[in-house]
Amino acid sequence: MTLESLEKSDLSSVVFIRDYIQFVFEGEKENVILSAFTQPSTIVSNQIYEFQSAGWRDALCTLINKIVRTAIAEEGIAIKITFEDGDVLEISLRKEDYEGPEAAMLCIKNGEIRFGN
Repeated sequence: MTLESLEKSDLSSVVFIRDYIQFVFEGEKENVILSAFTQPSTIVSNQIYEFQSAGWRDALCTLINKIVRTAIAEEGIAIKITFEDGDVLEISLRKEDYEGPEAAMLCIKNGEIRFGN
């Protein structure tokens, strides 16, 4: 299981949980949950939204119902999910941005992938 398993799935929900966020993706075969322990940023309609900027939560929620075009993880840099309309969800994998031991975790039924330490 890799991030590529997100491709062609749609983002069905964004869940804000105290100090992390879960992104739930629905695919043809299975659902996948991406938990971001490092606060993500997004680019919506060519505007960048970062944690604590005005409209950040709303911008993340506008990604709901969008289909994933590509999903990649660049080690030590970022997880980058690009949607069909060009909007982007990004989770930093730079150690200086970590708020805990890991930046993110991808869960699918009986397996998981951890990004970071």
